[in-house]
Amino acid sequence: MSQKLTIVVTCTDRKSLVVPEQRKLRSLNSSRKRVSAWTQRIESADTVVPLRNLYQGDAWSQLPRLENAARGAGFEPVTFVASAGLGLRPVSATAPAYGATFTPNQPDSVPGSTTQQRAWWDGLNEWNGSQGALPDDASTLFVLSQRYADVLAPIVAETADMNPVLVIGGSDAIASSLRLPADAKLRSSLGGTLGALNMRTAVSWMERLTSSTIDSVGDRQSWHRWATSAARHERYERTPLADQEVLEMIGLMREQEPTIRKTRALRALRENGYACEQKRFTQLFESARGGAS
Repeated sequence: MSQKLTIVVTCTDRKSLVVPEQRKLRSLNSSRKRVSAWTQRIESADTVVPLRNLYQGDAWSQLPRLENAARGAGFEPVTFVASAGLGLRPVSATAPAYGATFTPNQPDSVPGSTTQQRAWWDGLNEWNGSQGALPDDASTLFVLSQRYADVLAPIVAETADMNPVLVIGGSDAIASSLRLPADAKLRSSLGGTLGALNMRTAVSWMERLTSSTIDSVGDRQSWHRWATSAARHERYERTPLADQEVLEMIGLMREQEPTIRKTRALRALRENGYACEQKRFTQLFESARGGAS
């Protein structure tokens, strides 16, 4: 009999339906960026589709591969989506097209610190009735970006208290014993875009799994040997920015996350495809803060 496996993946920006302005998070003015105002707009939508059919893009296209790989490894997968606009929902649930993300520096980013974003997340799950809870009788595979891992870290820890857990990608907010970071040096071997690296890493992990548990020492060792031999350094072209453009980006980041540190801000800028030398960025970041250290 197959073992149960819960898979949790993040939503994607690309949708199969056009997102109307009223269901883009940016359309809520600063005084009304709260769950009640947002969920009323979700509930008033005329057209909804299963979440499995709502999301699109390279990363989402890997979901059937991941589920099939899980079945091949002897698991019975049930998939959930972690969404900044809907909370935690099974892929069989229906919803309208919307624009919301925990990823910083985007027009529809949920504003505030990680703590504030977790409060938003909790509010969504109270609204949808899930309370953010996952099945307590199954191993869980989380495939999370850095920011979503920051927000979902408490759920990951709670789930790990009950059953085996493995997080692909993630962030330092996740215990290292529970995490398999996605390595950009494997992109050429795994294929696809950098944005799909977490999902493609998860697929490859499941395809190589030899034990009956989601994360064994033996499989870790085997993965490390393969990854070492498959790693390739790649050069990524980023768009250079003028000083004023960098300052505007820093201002947007600090507006969305007032306590953001310059190392995190520089990483976010580069992840969005822009170039800025570290020393220059540090000078501009401190200039934007009025010279504060």
